[in-house]
Amino acid sequence: RKVAAGDDLFLVAIVDTTVVGTVTGGYDGHRGWVYSLAVDPGHRRQGIGTALMGELERKLKDLGCPKLNLQILNHNREVVAFYESLGYLVEERVSMGKRFVTDGSET
Repeated sequence: RKVAAGDDLFLVAIVDTTVVGTVTGGYDGHRGWVYSLAVDPGHRRQGIGTALMGELERKLKDLGCPKLNLQILNHNREVVAFYESLGYLVEERVSMGKRFVTDGSET
């Protein structure tokens, strides 16, 4: 779905011919968002996630983005230290969401 909507903020890390990491971002003209960052477990702690985030940040800055936000699922709290090492801070916010059925099935 991201590629269909535009792949300018969808970055892929490849080692040899294998995809080892991806980051997906977005920008609405007001705030940038990191939607997901994933690195293959066998390739973690090698700087791949840091490099992907750095490139996403560069692209967003080039677009004039003044602030980048991200959310971490409550059960994935150990990743907080990673983002803090990149300069991100925990902010007091209430996160709300609403799911839409897009495939005709019931939720």
